[in-house]
Amino acid sequence: MPKKYNKRAVEHLRRRMREDADTPPMNRKNKPMSNLERMVADMLDDLKIEWEREVPLKYLQGYRYYDFRLIGYNVMIEVDGSYWQGDRDKPSYLTLMAKKNDMIKSWLAKKEGYELIRIKEKQLKEEYNAVVENISLVTNKEGEQEDE
Repeated sequence: MPKKYNKRAVEHLRRRMREDADTPPMNRKNKPMSNLERMVADMLDDLKIEWEREVPLKYLQGYRYYDFRLIGYNVMIEVDGSYWQGDRDKPSYLTLMAKKNDMIKSWLAKKEGYELIRIKEKQLKEEYNAVVENISLVTNKEGEQEDE
């Protein structure tokens, strides 16, 4: 039998939802980096690009977190590991949900005015120099636009 809500209960739920919407996002910056994230962080340091990690963007009732935001540029970076991104034979429920989350994050970053760079694990390990070049191109392009 479904639960019945009276006026008082509905108002209580609305008040809690409003309070939850005002709470700041949790701080995930102290979360340990994965090996892939560490590689990207080292790459950005070598390129002398300032960055911050685990950056939240508001989405509906919560937040979506991005691996890196390049300070001074409208660029976010997401590092996609092969396990979660479905680089296996058969898609599973988890990989489908990860792909859905990726689409939402791509849309949200674009909506908020960020360019999102996705770096796949295979690309990072096998084509490291191409990834460095891609990030350099994007940051140089952004820098030129700010100068105009």
